[in-house]
Amino acid sequence: MPLLLINVLVTWRISSLLVNESGPGDILGLFRDRIGVEYDQASEPYGKNIVAGAFACTWCLSIWIGWGVALVMQESQWFAAGLAYSAGAIVIERIVRKS
Repeated sequence: MPLLLINVLVTWRISSLLVNESGPGDILGLFRDRIGVEYDQASEPYGKNIVAGAFACTWCLSIWIGWGVALVMQESQWFAAGLAYSAGAIVIERIVRKS
């Protein structure tokens, strides 16, 4: 599997995990609650602050995660690579949400 695809999948998986899943013992849900993610009447997440806003949106968080993945992978063009990983993660998220 090409490294680009692996990095896109890693970016999507981490972003989706942090935004959408509870984790063991609801640790991720508690984390989101602690940083200020709340839910409206339609159960849609929103952030009470800028950090919480990122953790309420897979698209928003995937940019930061993409840059982190690019830095860990020691990409020389980490900024562009992170945006590319984020774009790939957004495509995956759209596909997953449609099914």
